[in-house]
This record gives sequence, structure tokens and C-alpha cells, in this order.
Amino acid sequence: MNTDLVKARPSAANTAVPDDAALAGLLATRTYAEVQDITGLSKGAIYRAALRTGARKTESRIAQRAAERRQQQLDFLRSIVDSTAKADVLDFLAAIPDDSVQVHMTSPPYNLGKRYGNAAGADALAMTYFHGWLMQVISELARTTRPGGVVCLNVGKTSDDHGGLYPLDVMLFDDLRRAGLTFQSRVVWVQPHGLTPARRLADRYETILVFSKGPVPTFNPNAARQPQKQPGKRAYKGPNKGELSGHPLGAWPTDVWSDIPTVRANHRDRVHGDHPAQFPVRLAKRVILLYSLPGDLICDVFVGSGSTAVAAIEAGRSFTGADLFYEDLRAARLSAATPDRVSPLDGVTDESLAVWQAEARRVDHRSAPLAKGAEAAQCADLFDTAGAA
Repeated sequence: MNTDLVKARPSAANTAVPDDAALAGLLATRTYAEVQDITGLSKGAIYRAALRTGARKTESRIAQRAAERRQQQLDFLRSIVDSTAKADVLDFLAAIPDDSVQVHMTSPPYNLGKRYGNAAGADALAMTYFHGWLMQVISELARTTRPGGVVCLNVGKTSDDHGGLYPLDVMLFDDLRRAGLTFQSRVVWVQPHGLTPARRLADRYETILVFSKGPVPTFNPNAARQPQKQPGKRAYKGPNKGELSGHPLGAWPTDVWSDIPTVRANHRDRVHGDHPAQFPVRLAKRVILLYSLPGDLICDVFVGSGSTAVAAIEAGRSFTGADLFYEDLRAARLSAATPDRVSPLDGVTDESLAVWQAEARRVDHRSAPLAKGAEAAQCADLFDTAGAA
């Protein structure tokens, strides 16, 4: 036994316990063991004091690494905005900063054995492995979504371990909630065409799970309004009796979307290439217009043929995304994409427009006269003059 250390250690009977500030001062230049020998405190007590005062030996190094990582993520995001990367989904998401994406709009592989690029077995995983992989993806989607932003997953069915089918929206619903996201909608995307099985009902829809990170401040219903079934219908009672009862831009949007066809051989979005599961630009654009504003960042971590990126360009949003395949296909589509010059309003039809135009009446309001000083101030504001006009 080292008798010098024993002599150096004060007894509990005649030594006051150092306060946190004194312990922090000792820890600044000494190891935990040395502080223990000086104070007579247990290592647990010293460590708890270090936690309370921020004097933990690794604290500065952890903070430094966190700051460096955050800076690296920000630099990467700046470099990848308005382009896509050839990258694994988890590697890509790990490089994205927290709280940076307004809308994650994507459709993951369904694990049904489709051939993506040159990876023959990438879509043929054991169900447990596939589910665990998607749980990691969802966790990262939640981390990188801005408060008020949304995660939208377009999903169908997957194959279970017994050769049957399992709905992906059922499998992933609780995973999305456990990731801290809030359920908003389950959109049914009706698909009029598809394969016809021998002994069960034919699949004619997929779903889009819409989850938010907290309350949703951005919701633009006009982007998804549908035509009124009776645009000329009038209120039959109440203060608005006799007036048109509908909305001039169409009916309030619902969670059933039956007006967006799938991408088949003659679809206008169909591109030359071997992507096996391309989805329509219009589907992605509806989501983008509903839940974001111009300039917001849209991300598709399974960007594939680039439909989401094209939709973002047309809608005037920034975009990014990743995929291991189809770089040339995406590049060609993105180079040809241009912003829309008008905003699409699917709920407005020739019939509804004629009905509302027939109701239009000229209304004149007398303007209040302006004092000379107010008129000069208005001229200065409008024309950047001192009222000379």
C-alpha cells in the first residue's frame, strides 16, 4: 500500500466536503483518481459533481465533436441542395442536419423482389431485416424534419416470411409514432389499373401516410381541391339563402385521390430507362403544394427516377435526395424541368368557372380623400420620391 497517499487523504471527521466549484477546479488539472485521493470522496460523487458543473473530462471533446459534426452536415446540405446524390439512404440521412427538411416525400422499396439497378437482391430481404432497416430510415426522417414539417410515405404491400402479403402502412404506422411524429392523414391513392390475381381481390390502391413533426402551420387546401359535383348548388336556408353554397376553387380536399393515374407505358411522365416503380410527378407535386411554401426544402431519400425532384422544381421549391442508381436518368429529367408559370387548381372546371362568373357583380367603393401630406407620403413610398409627382 502507498502510505504517502494514505497520509494525503483527509479523514471524514475533520475535513469539510468540497463544494461543486472547488471540485470543478480540482478536475480542471487532475484525474478522477487524484481528486478522490485529495478529497476522500467516492468516484461516483466526484462524477456526479462533474456532471452538474460541466467539468466531465470528455465534456469539451463531446461538445467539440458535436459542433464539428453539425458544421459538416450544414456544409454537406449546402452542397447538395437542388441536386441529388448517389448514396445509401442511411449514409445520406446521417449527413443531413437536424430540423432541416420541410417535406420528406418518398416511396421506399416494397421488398417484393423488383430489380433496382444492378442490385439483384436489394429488394428481397428477410421481412424482419427489411422492417428493421425501414425503422432506421424513419428515425432519421423524423430527426431531419423541421418542426411543423411532414413525412409522407407512399407505400403498398410487402411480402411476409410465410409467402403472404402484409400492408406496409400497417407495419410502419406505430414506428412513425414512436419516432415522435404525429399522424395527420392516410391518403388512399386509387389506381384504376394493375395485375389481376387468381384467388383474391385485385389491388387497386396504395396509401400515403402523412405524419408531422408537431403541429402543421403550413396547409394549402386549394392545391388539392376537387371539382364540385354540383357547382351551381345554392343554399336553401339561412342568411346565405339563394347564394352559391360551394367554394369557387372546388370542394375541400379529401384523403381519397382517384384522379392521378399510375405511370404506365403511355403516361406523359414515363421516361426511358429501367426503373421498375416510377410514380407520377403530379402525386409528389400535390403533397409538396399542400404542405410547403415556395423555397422550402423537399427531400426524397429514395429519389429513383427523380419524380419528386421534378415536382419540386415545377412548384418552385428547393430539393435534394439520394439513390444508388439511375443517376443519368435523373440528370436528364432534372435538366428538362422548369418552374410552373401558373399555379394548378384542380378543383376549377369550365362548368364551375362559368357558374361563378355568372354571379360576378361590379361593386364600387368610394375612396376616402387623402390629405396632402398623406398623398406625398404615398408617392414617396410607391415611387421612391419626395412627393414630386
